[in-house]
Amino acid sequence: MRRRDDEIESTGERPEWLVWLVGVLTDKGYDLSSERSGGRAQLARDTGLSASIIARLMSGQSVSYETLLALGRSTGIPVVELLIRTGKATKTDFALPEEEFGQFGVQSGKRLTPEEVAVAAGVPEEDQAWFATMVRRLKRDGIDKGDSAAGGAAAEG
Repeated sequence: MRRRDDEIESTGERPEWLVWLVGVLTDKGYDLSSERSGGRAQLARDTGLSASIIARLMSGQSVSYETLLALGRSTGIPVVELLIRTGKATKTDFALPEEEFGQFGVQSGKRLTPEEVAVAAGVPEEDQAWFATMVRRLKRDGIDKGDSAAGGAAAEG
């Protein structure tokens, strides 16, 4: 008996967002080459989503915001990117007026720590410590004061 997702894959009718998502997940180490490759089961375990939800996702069916949120949080794929690519949102839904671009605001007025910036910027969890270390190193070497010569020296090692 043929399943709906087999039909989609064999006729090449996969939605564009699914082709992108499979590529991203494959790059992240999930073997999605076939249903029996184990990648879907691993993705279900890693995301906490049921196997049936993963099957619907991999067949190109529409999934809920909560599913995309769980997928983004557990894989490091930006949720905004998932929402836009799957058609749940558009770029304009997330656009800020021009004068609001450029700097994160914090209601308390305190400076963000490098770890907070990493989270806000969507740096994958496994890279956040490295990111924070590099920001601190750049600040220590004078980048925070606008010294462009120190930037070149820091980049050169």
